[in-house]
Amino acid sequence: MVFTMKRRNFCHYVAMSSASFAGVVGRNSINAMASKSYQYKSRHRWVVLYWMPYNNNLSSFGEPIIKMLALGTKDSEAVVVVQSHYFGDSKMRRRIFINNVIREMDITAKDSSNISAFSTYLDWAYQTFEAEHWVVIVVGHGGKVNEISPDDHVSTDKIRTWMRVDQFAKVVSSFNQATNNRVELLFFQNCNKASLEVVYEARNCARYTLASQLTLGAPNYYYGGFLKRLKEPSLKGREAAIAIMESERPDMYYTLTLVDNRAIENFIHKLSRLVQILQSVHSRAVDLSNFSTLNYSGERYCDVLKLFKYLSKNINQADTFFTEFADFLNSSVITYYKTGGKLYGSNHFSNNDSEKLCGLSMYLPETRQVISRYSSLALYQNVALVSLYRGILTS
Repeated sequence: MVFTMKRRNFCHYVAMSSASFAGVVGRNSINAMASKSYQYKSRHRWVVLYWMPYNNNLSSFGEPIIKMLALGTKDSEAVVVVQSHYFGDSKMRRRIFINNVIREMDITAKDSSNISAFSTYLDWAYQTFEAEHWVVIVVGHGGKVNEISPDDHVSTDKIRTWMRVDQFAKVVSSFNQATNNRVELLFFQNCNKASLEVVYEARNCARYTLASQLTLGAPNYYYGGFLKRLKEPSLKGREAAIAIMESERPDMYYTLTLVDNRAIENFIHKLSRLVQILQSVHSRAVDLSNFSTLNYSGERYCDVLKLFKYLSKNINQADTFFTEFADFLNSSVITYYKTGGKLYGSNHFSNNDSEKLCGLSMYLPETRQVISRYSSLALYQNVALVSLYRGILTS
């Protein structure tokens, strides 16, 4: 009975035309989506939207993921949609999965790094489905701090281009607002996206944000367990994220971090107060030569708590604010932290280093010349990190 109804809905999906709001963000995109709300929408408890920019060396993992997702919907009441781009393909593909049945829509989008293509996808989803709960998942390479969703433009021999994280966040935030804040979870299924810059930029995208502080494997194997858990009547965003974390194979991650987006603003306020104190004290350069950092995509990162603990040591007032800041991060901001992953094996980090990772990183400029690289991001607009870095960096 349910299966028959869902198959009938597929005919509606395939026949529908997609009216794009073509990259417009903020209030305009909300109005664009709301103006079409009179159209018939099929109703579901969960709709999971995947964005798969695999027009690069990850392309071979695309269809194995598709198979796992399709099989996962056989034991789930969730609708899964995947818009993908594979190596060498002239355009993207959009596929809908219900109960292990796949239907494909013909679309014209050609560039998975193009914010207009992504916003058109979300607009189509808004027009097509009515969901109690939404999940938005972007897979693929992580890139630099403000980079996501690469496209290698193989068919045209162009260099790799990236979507900006701040662009991505604005579009998802508008989608979340248009759906009455029903996006329960945003999952950055990318390497090194559990950074303070990224999660703060994405704070209005969903109730929770899931990401990895370090590298993730591919193709990942959580799909079936995650989709099966979505059948539980009381399950919401936090539990959905934990289902992903608990269903993943240990060799696909090292740590996974779940952030409660409602706690982010208070956390940034506490960080700002701490930075103000440190800025007044650290008028001279700080020796960071022995400070442990992480490197990804040509940039240097540090663990959030390790950096501010290091800068606060032997400063009484700063130490007090650091303790409050650290306690709030561990008790309220990071609502679940999954460790025990085996992606790096057992010897990649020393025991001391691995134990001290808190789950969130920050960009740490190498030199004064690159301090302002991300000054336009919300974190740097609201916290005086640029001024602090000017004080502590030697050159």
